[in-house]
Amino acid sequence: HESVKLNHKLPSVIDNSSSHSAESSTTSSRKPKRHRRSARRRQGRGKPRSAPSSSPESKEDEGVVPVMIPAPEGAATNIGQERDDGNVEYKWRLLKVHVDRLEHLTTQMHYRLNEGLGECFYHIGVEDNGNPKGLPHHELQETFQTVKRMANNLGAEVHIIRCQRGIEGNVAELLVRQSSEDDFVDIRICVCGNNSSGKSTLIGVLTREKLDDGKGSARMNIFQHPHEIERGQTSAISQQILGFDNKGEITNYSLFRKGVWPEIIKASSKVITFIDLAGDEKYLKTTTFGLT
Repeated sequence: HESVKLNHKLPSVIDNSSSHSAESSTTSSRKPKRHRRSARRRQGRGKPRSAPSSSPESKEDEGVVPVMIPAPEGAATNIGQERDDGNVEYKWRLLKVHVDRLEHLTTQMHYRLNEGLGECFYHIGVEDNGNPKGLPHHELQETFQTVKRMANNLGAEVHIIRCQRGIEGNVAELLVRQSSEDDFVDIRICVCGNNSSGKSTLIGVLTREKLDDGKGSARMNIFQHPHEIERGQTSAISQQILGFDNKGEITNYSLFRKGVWPEIIKASSKVITFIDLAGDEKYLKTTTFGLT
């Protein structure tokens, strides 16, 4: 499960020729890595905290704020058998979970977070075979609160991606993300394709939140050399970043000084690096080097 539904809507390119030809471009995604902003790390980060001594029936864990599940959007479908590896976990329901069970579930979440380099996805109301059986609203809400308590023990945050109608009730997809002031997930995407297919224009629009004027204004922010601007073609490897915070909002757009890398990285929990590559055949060696 690689995609995350964002609350912030990305802009589209208005240049008809560029947007149409951009369909022929391809992207090469590298495995995400987790980087530290500084050498100092919090002691014990990433390790499960001890489970609370009190029963979950007596009171909520400290720091867990109740959040209501939103109304369902559309009908859920079977998502396939759950895998033992990876960062995706299915839980049909978690009701009246006691201390020992909570500790086991927290350890399981810790494994899923490690598999996803600080991120994992929980499908609640879903059976192990991927069947969206669903739960009544009050049981779905209690299951969600249990997942939040597990995440709280690990210093992680839980965000609701979507809620859908199941067979006998509703199901929900949750994003669990490790909270950290020092770390961020780094994803690198190589953008390659034919010459004049709109690669640089697309990257310029995504990272600058400014539509193209149909005359190549968006790609001007990507080009590095005068001859690239003059010819309108990429000849050198260019890197641009797009940052996301814990809520999935794009940090490039909210900063006062837009486009300043240190500020984008500081405000982001995930950073996507777009590597813009040349499409002309005479720059094939440069493009190959960028892919490696």
